Amino acid sequence: MKKKIALIIIFTLIIFVLGFLIYKTFFAPTTTKTTIKQQETNQNGSLPQLEEGSQNTQVDENGLVSGDVTNPNQQTIAEAQIDEFAQGGFTKVKEDIASPIRSQSFSNSNNGINYYDPQQQSFFRISDSGEIIKLSDKKFYSVENVTWSDKNNRAIIEYPDGTKILYDFNKDRSLTTFPKDMKEFAFSASEEKIASKWVGPYEDYNYIVGAEYDGSNLKFVEPMGTKERSVQIVWSPDNEVMATYRKYIDSERQEIFFINENGKNLNSLIVEGGNFKGTWSSNGEKLLYSVYNSGSNYNPTLWIASGKSDQLGAGKQYLGINTWVDKCAFSNTNSQYVYCAVPDNLPKGSGMDPSVANGVYYSIYKINTNGSGVEKIAQPINNGRGVSIDKLYINNADSRVYYTDQFNNHLYSIDLK
Repeated sequence: MKKKIALIIIFTLIIFVLGFLIYKTFFAPTTTKTTIKQQETNQNGSLPQLEEGSQNTQVDENGLVSGDVTNPNQQTIAEAQIDEFAQGGFTKVKEDIASPIRSQSFSNSNNGINYYDPQQQSFFRISDSGEIIKLSDKKFYSVENVTWSDKNNRAIIEYPDGTKILYDFNKDRSLTTFPKDMKEFAFSASEEKIASKWVGPYEDYNYIVGAEYDGSNLKFVEPMGTKERSVQIVWSPDNEVMATYRKYIDSERQEIFFINENGKNLNSLIVEGGNFKGTWSSNGEKLLYSVYNSGSNYNPTLWIASGKSDQLGAGKQYLGINTWVDKCAFSNTNSQYVYCAVPDNLPKGSGMDPSVANGVYYSIYKINTNGSGVEKIAQPINNGRGVSIDKLYINNADSRVYYTDQFNNHLYSIDLK
């Protein structure tokens, strides 16, 4: 009898140990804190250039930059330690809009930042001086998404029922209604054209489409089929590119195809990772993009390459920063600089699923895309704690950074000068 009891106890212990090992191996959460390290430079002082198609991005995890370890996650910062404007350390934030604002309704546009306030059901602009200006006295109910033009004060406004209209705030009236099959709009740099996805009831009906800004002269440019999620609608400043399509070469690389409205053949770009997303500097010189790979713990890595249509993707470089391209904004006064919200730490796999990083604190960096430096300019502090940044915007004078908070969707700002 005692022998049987002993066997049962031993068997139970073995099951417990095996279960614990399985949990630690496959299910236990892992978070990597990372630090800024001096990037290796070549003789001219710039970051080393990776050859196109190279997979040499396997970097020790402590060398991958994802903010700074000086992180107020577990502490309250005293008021005396917080600077009034950005000097590289703890920096005071100002709450500009104390009500939830969806980040997809924002845009740097027409000498200010335009946004939709769902509580007031109205559109506003924040001027460079910080003044809040109402764009129309009309009410816009339950707006779901907004795509702004940069100069002409127009916006494509989308509603939950699929209705999509082009509204001109200078004329204060709607100009046209778009077909419900159109989604994910973008204005060209000239603002005379738009691009979007056409997603029909069947896969054979899915296309990249282009049109005049008012929806006329609609053109079905390129079929997407089942690859709609691999397409990004984005115009290059020279209007040569209206969209990108990403395709895996192997488990560590993607080839990025640049779609021209008229079928012109453009260079493709090989990137070291997946989930490519890019944006151009306003002068079209630079293409900023983010990808993830196994060498980055499947966290996002930020890269720069030539954005010129005849040199697309040339001279690509890893910038030594781990963040997403949609948390960055090019300077409005000098396009060689980029401002980015960078997580102070990242859990493994955030490049594949950004939601796993919800709640981490962020610092703000200024990056010289010519490869000569990465500067931490602020660690935002609100009520003694760090902040979680959703989207980041720069005013036209580069004197203020605006951001929306992940938790409450309020709009905050930091003075740079």
